[in-house]
Amino acid sequence: MSDWKAEVRKRVERAEIRAEREAEIVEELTQHLDDRYRQLRASGTDEGTARATTLHELDQSDWMTLQLRSTEPAARPAIGFGLRGDVRYALRAFRRSPGFAAFVILTLALGIGANTAVFTIVNTLLLNPLPVREPSRLVAIETTGTIGRSGRPVQVIPYSNLQDIAGRNQVFDGMAGYSNVNAVRIAREGGTERVFAECVTSQFFEVLGLRPWRGRFFQPEEDRPGSRPAIVLSYKAWQQRFGGDPDIIGRTLRLNGTEEATVVGVAPEGFRGITVVFGPDMWMPASSLERLAPQQRGVLSDRTQSMFRVAARLKTGITMQQAEANVRVIDSALRRQYRELTQNARVSLLPITIAAQGDFAQPLVQGSLLLLIVVGLVLLICCSNAASLFLARASGRRQEIAVRLALGATRWRLIRQLLTECTLLALAAGALGLSIAWQGCNLLWSLRPPEVALNFVDPKLDGLVVLFALGASLVTAVVFGLAPALQASQPQVIDAIKEEARSAGRTRSRVAFRNLLLVGQVAFSLVALITAALFLRGVGRAYGIDPGYQTAHLGIVMANQGQAGYDAIRADTFYKDVKRRLAAVPGVTVVTWASIMPLWNNPSRPIVIAGDEERRRQDTAPMVAATIDTGYFATTGIPLTAGRDFTDFDTSTSPAVAIVNQAMADRMWPGQNPIGRRFHFYGEPQLREIVGVARTANYSRLGEAPQPCVYVPLAQNFSTGMLLYVRTQRDAASVMAEVQRTLLNIDPKLDVSDARTGSKVLDQALFAPRIIVGLLGVFGLLGLALASIGLYGIVAYSMGQRRREIGVRVALGASESAVRRLVVGQGMRLVGLGLGLGCGIAFLIGRGISGMLYGVNAADPVSYLAALAVLAGVAFVACYLPARRASRTDPIAALRDE
Repeated sequence: MSDWKAEVRKRVERAEIRAEREAEIVEELTQHLDDRYRQLRASGTDEGTARATTLHELDQSDWMTLQLRSTEPAARPAIGFGLRGDVRYALRAFRRSPGFAAFVILTLALGIGANTAVFTIVNTLLLNPLPVREPSRLVAIETTGTIGRSGRPVQVIPYSNLQDIAGRNQVFDGMAGYSNVNAVRIAREGGTERVFAECVTSQFFEVLGLRPWRGRFFQPEEDRPGSRPAIVLSYKAWQQRFGGDPDIIGRTLRLNGTEEATVVGVAPEGFRGITVVFGPDMWMPASSLERLAPQQRGVLSDRTQSMFRVAARLKTGITMQQAEANVRVIDSALRRQYRELTQNARVSLLPITIAAQGDFAQPLVQGSLLLLIVVGLVLLICCSNAASLFLARASGRRQEIAVRLALGATRWRLIRQLLTECTLLALAAGALGLSIAWQGCNLLWSLRPPEVALNFVDPKLDGLVVLFALGASLVTAVVFGLAPALQASQPQVIDAIKEEARSAGRTRSRVAFRNLLLVGQVAFSLVALITAALFLRGVGRAYGIDPGYQTAHLGIVMANQGQAGYDAIRADTFYKDVKRRLAAVPGVTVVTWASIMPLWNNPSRPIVIAGDEERRRQDTAPMVAATIDTGYFATTGIPLTAGRDFTDFDTSTSPAVAIVNQAMADRMWPGQNPIGRRFHFYGEPQLREIVGVARTANYSRLGEAPQPCVYVPLAQNFSTGMLLYVRTQRDAASVMAEVQRTLLNIDPKLDVSDARTGSKVLDQALFAPRIIVGLLGVFGLLGLALASIGLYGIVAYSMGQRRREIGVRVALGASESAVRRLVVGQGMRLVGLGLGLGCGIAFLIGRGISGMLYGVNAADPVSYLAALAVLAGVAFVACYLPARRASRTDPIAALRDE
């Protein structure tokens, strides 16, 4: 008797039975088992079999029914042993089913990890506030009517305008300017190292409300022409480039081979400039700009050259609208006073947090929103799989749940227990997902171009990301746990206890819910696949866009003569010597020099048409201006459509000439011949005669709207900041090494490490879209795999529940092929509903991102058909495998089991 009592107590404890007459129930069950054991022994059953049979019956409905008979309704208390007991019971349940728990955790971890990874990117690029004091009071100035590379208004103004607005405004506590990041060379042991410097006005750090980590910031006298340059290092550059040298303050650095500058301070940790993607290694006073970049001579006095962005701090009580009105009055007065300024533009203000995104603002927001939508769909697929597993598991626990209800547990109490199990699994998945997200972000960041890796923003795993992962875990627990908990806790006590029929668990609502999960999985997976296919097609189309020049067999080298300390005479000799030497290199056909890099140019210089100054001053926007050497059009493959190319006779003593592109000709002289027309740049009295018209190319980005461009000859517009262009007979990559060696033979101190082929230029221009395609591809395949597993599981479970039905069909003469057709047909009908729903959702998303698809239609049939074919094929396999197994059901075994 005592032996049976121990077994009974184990099972009662395992089932968490808590009743007022528990001791009596144990005694009654013990007596019942003892009687049953004796009965079996008396019938001739051996001792081992009798004991095993008795214990098996203890786990079946008979012993539960006996408990219910032994417990009067009035004596049934609620089974409420608190949250701690729920957690303990859930952990014991997971120990009994480790495979189930591990699969759910891994499935949810993939979904939560994908969402957390994308949120980490969004948090790093968009949500992290600038580490400045009161960023809400900081604004930037942009020029409307002038469009930059991103297709939005530019945020740069002339340095002189910046000074005038700073001196006349009545709405700012301070204004600061900062120029574009410029590459400079610093002398290091054994050579030089390229770093990026940003030129700022002396009040830059004070306007932002920053304090130096070491040393000090700039003083006003250090921002005056002729003063010795000073340097403020970024904290990251101090740590990574200078090893955190504690004696860095006062150290002299040699820049570009000739310029010496003194380190006066280190910026605070975490500050990397007013940018979200790319930050400088150091800051220098604005007066140093012309010495750092000789090709930008006159930029501090020429009002036609817009080079400085603006950060301004609003006075207390001043709104952005009031400040904008004041700045516009000043700007209008300046445009009336200085006629060289573009007259059809005006300034406006925007928050500094938006200005910090720069040219990346629109792509960042759109790309982030798209990725969040796709990974959200992946998480829903994961939740659907987990919900299906919990429904299946709940069917196996129907007797336990029924006993709990019969012993007094409320439905809410059971739902709480089931949700506790879901929450524990979701929290474990969240912890694993956070690790997956961090490793994924590090892997993604490892794909950064190596030449800018140290200046690229680092992913931030901060409290907000951890909070997001926790929130995603809790929401996931509710999403995948609530519906199964509601289904499982339905009070069908008597059927569960008596186990009248195995099919009793297949209620219409439960079948309908599983079907809904299947449709949703297919739809969400299709949306992810179509979105990835659209982007893949878009990037493929982008590579097929004609940029206006021939990228094949084209090489470009940034020789950085100005950074090497070349003056005009030395640079001119160098240009000619390089062309002569490279002409003898095997594989090189044409060599030239140009001041512009393909796909990285902004409109910068407005013009005045001779004899039409007043009218043209009102509607002329800045244009792309390029200084080129002879042979540029032959090297780049840009054809001339009219007139002639520059020749060696176009010298500094001959009449000034220019070549315009077709877009400028169409804008300025529609329907007329521009050859022979004359114009001059604002700020330059010298008239230039147009001698040729070139085909319009892409200057700022692929697929851009045609924008005007002016080419001027190097001999008449000398610069020490030229790029070397090489046209080769074979693949440029195989020739560039010899080109670099030839340059070093001419001057071993020259930095020629930055050499690019035409294809690499395209790759860099499409870096962000390619990253998005890669992420969408990974998430799309992940969603497809999860949806396939879920689809297989749902169909297989459904077949298991219908085993008796299929056995009857087979017994009545149904063939294996008929059973397979039945099962596959029912599954594929649901898949068809999911495909239709997914196509509708994907079309809406496609219309929202059409501007990012490089001309691919939101309803691109190739993308849709490819995604539909892949998903339909995988779905068919997922339905066929359970169908084949079901068609081989032994009808006798199926009916006997029932």
